[in-house]
Amino acid sequence: MKSRPSLILAFIFAVECTGVKYSFADGQEKPAPMDWSNFHGPLGNGTSSEKGLRREWPANGPDVLWRVPIKPGWSSPVVVDNDLYVCATEEPRGTAETIACLNAVTGEQRWSLTHDVGPYWEKNIGWARGGFRSTPCVWGDRLYTIGAIGHCHCLDRHSGKVLWKKNLWDTFNPSGEKGYSFSPIIAEGKLLLWYGDGASDASRGLDADRETAGFDVIFQALDPMTGEVAWTFREPHRRPARMGEGQTPSIAEFAGDLCAVISANCELKALRIRDGREVWKFPVVRPDARGTTIPSPLILDRHILNLGDNDGSSLVTVDRKFPEQPATTLWKKDLETYCGVHQFRHHNGYLYGFTGEIRGADEQVASESMLNLTCLELATGKVIWSEPGYRAGVALTLADGLLFVRSYQRLRLIEANPEGCRVRGDVKTHDVWKPTLNLLDFVQPVLSRGRLYVRTPAELICYQVGPGSGF
Repeated sequence: MKSRPSLILAFIFAVECTGVKYSFADGQEKPAPMDWSNFHGPLGNGTSSEKGLRREWPANGPDVLWRVPIKPGWSSPVVVDNDLYVCATEEPRGTAETIACLNAVTGEQRWSLTHDVGPYWEKNIGWARGGFRSTPCVWGDRLYTIGAIGHCHCLDRHSGKVLWKKNLWDTFNPSGEKGYSFSPIIAEGKLLLWYGDGASDASRGLDADRETAGFDVIFQALDPMTGEVAWTFREPHRRPARMGEGQTPSIAEFAGDLCAVISANCELKALRIRDGREVWKFPVVRPDARGTTIPSPLILDRHILNLGDNDGSSLVTVDRKFPEQPATTLWKKDLETYCGVHQFRHHNGYLYGFTGEIRGADEQVASESMLNLTCLELATGKVIWSEPGYRAGVALTLADGLLFVRSYQRLRLIEANPEGCRVRGDVKTHDVWKPTLNLLDFVQPVLSRGRLYVRTPAELICYQVGPGSGF
């Protein structure tokens, strides 16, 4: 397999999980099925259970309910009830970040909090012009955010009041120049922080020799009420594997225990959320490939899909009720999948996602890369169809048998249908073209109560794609 470029686009990450059992604050009701309260939505896999969505769009696209100006960010918004939360970077080179709450129906701002973070470049964080990386998470009445250089906030989601905060950079530094690009997830009463394969102690310093200094796989759980550390999982990074980060954990049960599922040190791993104990692992990529990749594992009952970097993608079969029994690789193929894009979406035995390389070592060349929207058969990995012409950045959301697909300056409605790529709507979302900012089109569309929220380099747009909040 040919080597893919080491491109900073790797902080455009994805998470996939099924059967998620998130826990909520005492006295708080669980989010409604139509809430999108954390990275990649109510099911944790980039899909929604909403039904009754419009299956054809008019020539000028779906109705625009509102659009508001927004500063840069690769962070998706999240929606709970009629509150929308979004994060952004204020200046082109960093130094300040903003967390804001909007009325999800009207776009009117309810509150905002801007905090100084210092210059990104002093901490070796590249492409600050793209802004805030991590998607926030709502848990009961609390909102959790992680900024590009590690400023972690717990806020009262109704008022924006700071309940506690800490700078993750003071403890663990991320690998490379991608910053803190994983998103916070709360499960079984733990705030989960997956620093990646190649993180290090803050005491190591930025100028340490990367060939001799210690780098580790680091996963940590905090008490979401106080920010105190509950446990830390740590093991050395194994050479000659390449380091990587940006992955948000998937959540699934193994042997009756809720676990965080990650890829690290070229293996799939399940860490028990209760205490951080490793309860299962399985090798998925060559030991000289990248130890962890950006799209998190997609868990589909007994199957786990891993998109490898510098190696093939693979579907692993494991009996999660009895994980001590041997797992097997059902198939492994080089799908020419650049793993800086989102994980595949699953529908009725087929997978839908992007394949092809994002070329170039700089943002302008990367912005001109062309990808294919591809349908795979889950059981075999066979390519059923592959449609060219999708320009970076790209992202997709699945609901009601429909794909909401971002591609450069466009939003398309496409059937999730193995018989072919059937476009049912196409609208231009914006005119901005600046190399780094163009790549903000990687931000996933968010669906809640029939409304689709699309983040562009300069605006947040709300489209009406369903019958409304009452359905």
